[in-house]
Amino acid sequence: MTEFGEIIYGECECGAIYVCEPTGHNQGEALVNAMFIASPQGIDNIELGVNYEIRQRDYDLRTHQYVYIKSFLFSGKLFFIKAITKEVRTRMQEKIKMNRKDFISLLEKDDFETIEKASLQDKNIFRWIFSLSYDKENILSWKAVEAMGHVAKAYIEAQDIETLRNTIRKLLWSMTDESGGTGWRAAELIGEIIYAEPSLFDDIIPILWSQRQEESFLESVLRSMIKLSKKVDLNKYILINDNELQNLLHHEKDEVRALTAILINKIKSPVPVPEDIKELMLSVYTRGNIIKLKIFKAEKFL
Repeated sequence: MTEFGEIIYGECECGAIYVCEPTGHNQGEALVNAMFIASPQGIDNIELGVNYEIRQRDYDLRTHQYVYIKSFLFSGKLFFIKAITKEVRTRMQEKIKMNRKDFISLLEKDDFETIEKASLQDKNIFRWIFSLSYDKENILSWKAVEAMGHVAKAYIEAQDIETLRNTIRKLLWSMTDESGGTGWRAAELIGEIIYAEPSLFDDIIPILWSQRQEESFLESVLRSMIKLSKKVDLNKYILINDNELQNLLHHEKDEVRALTAILINKIKSPVPVPEDIKELMLSVYTRGNIIKLKIFKAEKFL
């Protein structure tokens, strides 16, 4: 019980206040309550210029779990709010009008700066990135994956995390049988979003790793995990079984075997990598080009 009534809330060790709205029908009230609790001086203090970082998660109070995929029925929200001292950074620029053809032209020129700015004004860019990412034999596919990382950074800088989380949900949805299409490289797109700031999305890492069970996503998942290993210790978030790595070293596809060898090296697994696998060639993307290198030379480009 509080002076505002009965509230389900708590405080994180980082200093953030969290409030649960279990029904999904009073989200505005829950958010205001969170602001009151986070500010001892009340809502007036917030209006006078105190900056707050706010995040929200779809949440099922009954099971105490976050919800990431649309097909999962849920009823509530968790709101997190924390006072911050730094000013919110926003990007002020001229309006950028763009269509799909314009976007492709920017990709071809590696003009990721303009793509970042335009993405904050036109969310169609997320759809264009996804549609162009399918064919890994096409250089535009690799550039589209790279563009997702730039767009994610722009949205993080603008403190619009919810749009990125919604994008992750859509990408996960594209990887399910219920969706209208198959996201062949969706795992790499999700990986780019996480990589932009892992602390904001580390809860997605186990979900992303679980997608390896589908054969068509295995290579993409391995590539995303290898990249994430540059910023996070994967062993803190997922269980990578040595027996599974052994099996993947004997996979029928050279790309999977090569990527598995690199992942073994990244996580410092004791699984030995056969000499013949070390000689495999792997396609990597760098500076707008696709090149083939032996796996341990290729590692620095992943």
